[in-house]
Amino acid sequence: MTRLDNDFGFDPDAPNDTDASLYRMARASRATVLHLGSGADAVSRALSVHDIKVTRVVADLSALDARARNGPELFVADPEAAGWYAALEGRTYEVVIVADLLEHLRDPARVLRDLRERRLLADDGRLLISFANVAHEAVANELLSGDSARIRWYTARSMNRLLAASGYLLTETHRTYRPTGQAATSVDDDAQTYEYVLQAQPSAAGPQLALLHRQLDDAAQRLAEAAMSRDQIIALLEDERAAFRDEIGRGADELEQLQDKLDQAIDERSALREEATGLHRQLARLRDEQSLAETAIRRLAKIEQSRSYRLSRGLTRAAHMVAEPIRFVRRRERGAR
Repeated sequence: MTRLDNDFGFDPDAPNDTDASLYRMARASRATVLHLGSGADAVSRALSVHDIKVTRVVADLSALDARARNGPELFVADPEAAGWYAALEGRTYEVVIVADLLEHLRDPARVLRDLRERRLLADDGRLLISFANVAHEAVANELLSGDSARIRWYTARSMNRLLAASGYLLTETHRTYRPTGQAATSVDDDAQTYEYVLQAQPSAAGPQLALLHRQLDDAAQRLAEAAMSRDQIIALLEDERAAFRDEIGRGADELEQLQDKLDQAIDERSALREEATGLHRQLARLRDEQSLAETAIRRLAKIEQSRSYRLSRGLTRAAHMVAEPIRFVRRRERGAR
């Protein structure tokens, strides 16, 4: 265990520790340090041990470890109050640490702008920020519980937007991991990051970058809406296609039924044609028979009108008249016997 670990409660070489990350980043150069807020208290005391000039600004002394009150230079000022920086007027620092503070401020952007506009942070200085990541399960549960003292919640993305809108450019990102029940796709999965430590520098391009972020967000929103509309259109087309397929299926069934009826009609028509052919043949035979009968009638009429026919009819009647007495006599003779 190192001396810092013994005295301040963290190992400066620990790869997965927020205080250690802040300490290493602030100590990277022999710089003057302004530390806002009571968060990461041990970092300021550890830096002072290495002869780095540290100035603390806290809103409430009671929030500090008792040892901190006898350590670095200390001012009591509420960053939420107007002119909180009055005691620091004329000073410029190469490093400003804002540890776990922005989540508790009503207007964090104004405090960040004060640091830059009042030149508390040098133009080429470094701003070090640490904050809890609300994308982590434990932090999200804290938010949902309603028991947290935080009034704002950030992810790396939303903090980067705050920095850009306040005139800073993100230059470095460090993570403190804490395993969760969520599945991690990689060691850098945002859901496994409990706290972030970001380094940023003042930049005139910050507002333009913030504007670009907003434009990208708007474009992403429009793209999402377009994708949603596309998905809705696709879903509608799928429904229409399914309905069309059903309609085609019903049409195919109806067509099959119509085909059956057509085949039946064709068969019936064929039978009717055969029946009609038979009737035509019968009619032709009847016409032939009628023609023969008419011919016979005409011939008979001619015969009846002829002289020989009339003579033969007279002879036939005379013969019947002569034959009748003879038949009478014969009947009587048979009766007498």
